Amino acid sequence: MQITKNILNQLKKEQKRHFSVDEIFSKLSGRGISRKSVVKALAVLEDDGRIIHKKGAGFRFRSPDEAFMGIFKANRKGHGFVSLPGEDVFIPASRVHGACHGDTVRVRLRRKQGHGVSREAQIVEILIRANQTIIGRFERRGNSGIVIPVNDRIFYEFVILSRDYDAADTGDIVEIEVVSWPLDDQMPKGRVMRVIGRDTEPGMDITMIVMAHSWPQDFTEEALAASKTAASSVSDAEVKGRLDLRNEFTVTIDGLDAKDFDDAISLTVDDRGYYRLGVHIADVSYYVSPDSPLDNDARIRATSMYLPDRVIPMLPPKLSNGICSLKPGVDRLAVSVIMELDRDGGLVNFKITPSVIQSDSRLTYEEVDRHLAKGLLKDVQVDSLLRSLQALCRVLEKKRLARGSLNFETIEPKLVLDKDGRPLEILIRERTTATQMIEETMILTNETVAEFMLRRNAPMIFRVHDRPDPDAVFSITKLISELGYPKHALQKAHPRAFQALIDFAHSRPERLLINSLLLRAMNRAKYSPALIPHFGLAAPHYTHFTSPIRRYPDLLVHRLIKAVQSKTLGSPPLVALAKRLEDLCEHCSFQERVAESASREAVAVKVAEYMQDHIGNVSAAVISGVTQYGLFVQLENSAEGLVHIRTIADDYYKFEPEHYSLKGKRTGQVYRLGQTVNVKLVKVSVPQRQLDFVIAQ
Repeated sequence: MQITKNILNQLKKEQKRHFSVDEIFSKLSGRGISRKSVVKALAVLEDDGRIIHKKGAGFRFRSPDEAFMGIFKANRKGHGFVSLPGEDVFIPASRVHGACHGDTVRVRLRRKQGHGVSREAQIVEILIRANQTIIGRFERRGNSGIVIPVNDRIFYEFVILSRDYDAADTGDIVEIEVVSWPLDDQMPKGRVMRVIGRDTEPGMDITMIVMAHSWPQDFTEEALAASKTAASSVSDAEVKGRLDLRNEFTVTIDGLDAKDFDDAISLTVDDRGYYRLGVHIADVSYYVSPDSPLDNDARIRATSMYLPDRVIPMLPPKLSNGICSLKPGVDRLAVSVIMELDRDGGLVNFKITPSVIQSDSRLTYEEVDRHLAKGLLKDVQVDSLLRSLQALCRVLEKKRLARGSLNFETIEPKLVLDKDGRPLEILIRERTTATQMIEETMILTNETVAEFMLRRNAPMIFRVHDRPDPDAVFSITKLISELGYPKHALQKAHPRAFQALIDFAHSRPERLLINSLLLRAMNRAKYSPALIPHFGLAAPHYTHFTSPIRRYPDLLVHRLIKAVQSKTLGSPPLVALAKRLEDLCEHCSFQERVAESASREAVAVKVAEYMQDHIGNVSAAVISGVTQYGLFVQLENSAEGLVHIRTIADDYYKFEPEHYSLKGKRTGQVYRLGQTVNVKLVKVSVPQRQLDFVIAQ
């Protein structure tokens, strides 16, 4: 088309500069070209790989031999992706060329194959190796040995010569130094640095996952020494200058096994029916000074890591389970957000203030739910607070949903383990009245804090959730239309459209699949110093403030609030912090993803270990994915696996990608996404976290 040639000619004149749509349209004006046709032509040129679109910057010309730098994210099957500005490009296994997961690479783009399909690229240079050491399982092979990395996204086996493995034996978990990387047909080589333990030791399976994610399991000596000097109680001197709320009836509501109580709640209702809600958050920033050993350790982790058999806390237990934890019956320093709300949940007034509190009762989600259902708790004050909180949270939820906030239904397994870490049972976490009450109060508090900082135009860390990518919405629309959902359902990518689909699917058997598919279309929430509305909550502004014991961004937000209130934003430490916010947000977002990945893998290992004792069992399952290799299925207990196409022996089945189904050539039998089938478990690989099923006859 002539219009594409005209656009290319304009962009070639200044090849390093990005142009907006309006600038390009302006340069082409007078040629009888509409703005709509310019937008369409730009989409064609971008799909063809002849121009580059960078969000917030615009479009620029791409030289045919131009290469881009990015981080290679490998898949255990041998392929991977590299994130570039504006898109993730697919790297086929044949074009990985020796790169490992996490390596910084240079890639050359190839022509895009179609709308909604990731562009392909090939790795042309490995710039920085992410791993100089590897954790893996050692196996003797004749006069040498091999190490199979624990991280299955490092899909190479490392050869260890006899002189380099010393006392290591088959079944040992070892750390090796990489001596050489894969080159052409040559396997990579390594040298054993240390033996960590045996793969059969209790807890070693989870430890290997933690180590594979390069997550620090121990605190530095400096941080531990600093934690030991922390006070075990609040002194009279520390109370001065704080709002004294010790006589205000206050409770904590947490899980049964929780030890770090970082939020407490007080609530009264006046004669008008107005609520006075106090959300009191542990004042961690009082005990953790900027750039101290405790702060350095917390910043490196950026979050606590929650695993089936353990928690790796962000802060040493002396703080997280001690002086910072809002335990009942003891004085604790807090930052309180006290909000006045009308009968409809509207925020009338609020204040944020340093305080001292004393929690009156440590409640669990389970006993709160039982009490609200059956009235089992005898304490009149507890009953009054819980009933009022339940009424308020119903109003808050109704208001939140009315503006378009999303309420996803998901399956989250909770594993019951014995003392040696063996799984005894898989439970499904439920979203109960008690958990919803805490969720609503924390959402309100985080929104209120974000509003407070916005009013003051101060440096801030926001929790942002961008709109779904149009390509992702396009793909999901195709998927759900095959399940009988209206094609135009997501035409407007507004939260209400997504929630309408969730509501529509609620009573249908594929409801969890629909929720999962819609979640896949979402961008990840992240931390940012720049304000972007939170799509999932349909909130114009949002932050994380309520969990400073386990999230580093919350700790930073506390510091920024105190700087605003004490008028010290201009001090050198705060000026330095403001300059680092972008890097800190990126780091915290990355660490959050790492912690979530490790947690998912650890759960998958324990689920596979549990299912190992159920080989031969027949269960109902929902088809959660269809590929040329077969059917991915999910059981009610969250376990997922593959029914390989070669095991469906009653017919010759052909993959129909446009319908997300397998269809029998002779019988016409169809297996499609969302369908419920009976499957039999035939094989389990715990290390690979893989379950193999067959269709039950």
